[in-house]
Amino acid sequence: MPVVETVPVGVANSLVKLDDGTYQAATIVGLDDASLYGRPRLLEGNIEDLYGENAFVVVKDGDYPKLGSPRVGTEFEVNDHRGVIVGVADVASGGLFGTPTLYTTYNRALQYLPNPRFTISYVLVQPKSASEIPKIKEQVKSLGYLALTKDEFVDRTSSFYMWQTGMGINIMIVAIMSFIVGLSISGQTFYTFVLENIDKFAALKAMGANNRELIMMILSQAGFTALIGYGLGVGLCSFMITMAKMRLPSFASQMSFLNLGLGLFMVVIIAGVSSYFGVRRVLKIEPFQVFRG
Repeated sequence: MPVVETVPVGVANSLVKLDDGTYQAATIVGLDDASLYGRPRLLEGNIEDLYGENAFVVVKDGDYPKLGSPRVGTEFEVNDHRGVIVGVADVASGGLFGTPTLYTTYNRALQYLPNPRFTISYVLVQPKSASEIPKIKEQVKSLGYLALTKDEFVDRTSSFYMWQTGMGINIMIVAIMSFIVGLSISGQTFYTFVLENIDKFAALKAMGANNRELIMMILSQAGFTALIGYGLGVGLCSFMITMAKMRLPSFASQMSFLNLGLGLFMVVIIAGVSSYFGVRRVLKIEPFQVFRG
């Protein structure tokens, strides 16, 4: 067999009753009782305490305060079952649905939560080696299921939220509108600048400046302005992300080299189109215009 071991993981939603009597929706993850494979990193408590009676581990993310910011020892109820926090965990990023997350053992999750027909959400598989992964995928596919590596699972999840929900479309619309607004405003501003200084460009022509020198002058001004604006924009984004992470430790926003490169490419396009209209106007002026009243 190309597999070392497999363990079940259960993921379900339930209502948690807090000390003050209010109810809060939460995501409950049931880990394999024997190995606790997939357990999060703990900030407080001991993971072995999860084997205790009614034990749960809470994730400290952006939705953590919705449970009243519980500490180790805090009690609550799940479907009329007593629960107690034995640990506070940290994760790379919070959930997307605005609900806090609780970890417990798989059998306790089955006991506390209403059981649907299929109680296992995922099966975690540990292959003997990376070369065995294609064979495992074929065997799982023959059973009518889909096997994914960690990276493939992350990409599939990101693709789903990006293209099959409104999230990706909304982000794309905002980006396109920002590009159009930036292009129109910068183009109008730069063209107005050229019109206001048209007599100076005519004077330069009268003194012997050729069209190539005037074009290079306009392009250098547009490029310098674009780079300054790009730098200020990147700096402002970095500052806002840093401030957000200081307030929300699980804030997952980041800037990659691809994002920076794409942003620079769009800025260059805006600068090029903006300077195009100014160049056309400068090329049409005649040196004698400088002597007009």
